[in-house]
Amino acid sequence: MRGLLALLILVFAPSAGAEGAWQRGDGTAVSRAAVDAALRDADFVLLGETHDNPYHHAAQAALLRAMVEAGRRPAVVWEMVRRSRQPALDAWATGPAARDPDGFASAADWAAEGWPDFALYRPIVQVAIDAGLAMVAGGLDAEPTRAVAGAGLAALDRDRRTAWGLAEPVSAAAREAHLDSVFDGHCRLVPREHLGRMVDVQVARDASMAAALVGHAGGAVLIAGRGHARADIGVPVFLRRLAPEARIVTVGLSEGEAAGTFDYLHAFPAPERADPCVALRERFSGTK
Repeated sequence: MRGLLALLILVFAPSAGAEGAWQRGDGTAVSRAAVDAALRDADFVLLGETHDNPYHHAAQAALLRAMVEAGRRPAVVWEMVRRSRQPALDAWATGPAARDPDGFASAADWAAEGWPDFALYRPIVQVAIDAGLAMVAGGLDAEPTRAVAGAGLAALDRDRRTAWGLAEPVSAAAREAHLDSVFDGHCRLVPREHLGRMVDVQVARDASMAAALVGHAGGAVLIAGRGHARADIGVPVFLRRLAPEARIVTVGLSEGEAAGTFDYLHAFPAPERADPCVALRERFSGTK
């Protein structure tokens, strides 16, 4: 796995000439050099992935490295690391294992959180370590997740809603788009009217990550699922509330068509994986 990822990073580095597949959000072709220039000049860069796709993580690592080589030192905010792990990340960053990616994984409690193999994310972490970038936990903790799932966004205290850009509700259009995404994500097996609390959780996650991105002198880069990077309904909605003058660039790394709005897009092959809808249908039907 490490060898494959190292090869992929070389393939998607600027010098390798892999610019042809890059597109602007409107579908027109754009060079990799132009993408790098846009990321270099942005305050916030959101790199949206499919979590188990090694091509996506290799591309994220290459894009982050290009920013560093251009003189940027952004903080790296992680969807995969819950906010409560920040003290552990800080202790790792100042301790004897600070140069060890596995030390980051341990501080993040990666293995216990159910994310794909950390080896997929190791190249991104290595770039951040080599450049001395701050690592920031952006993920929503379990307790507020449960609270929002049970009682909606009102379950968050007022100070947190204010600090995260949740003082005002998201638009009706954004909620409908979230519902579409969650409905599709559940293979259209759960009635849409039953998914409102799941939308609230998604909104809270986006707001948590947005708040984690702001306040860093060198700007910040988000490593997150592609849906969270959507400019129309994801983290940028709250970034625009929290930092209205900031320059935001969204990148959608896809496996073909990518729902939602992004500034730049790149399609990659999909890894072999089981159809999740098969297991979900079996679960709902009671079969094994």
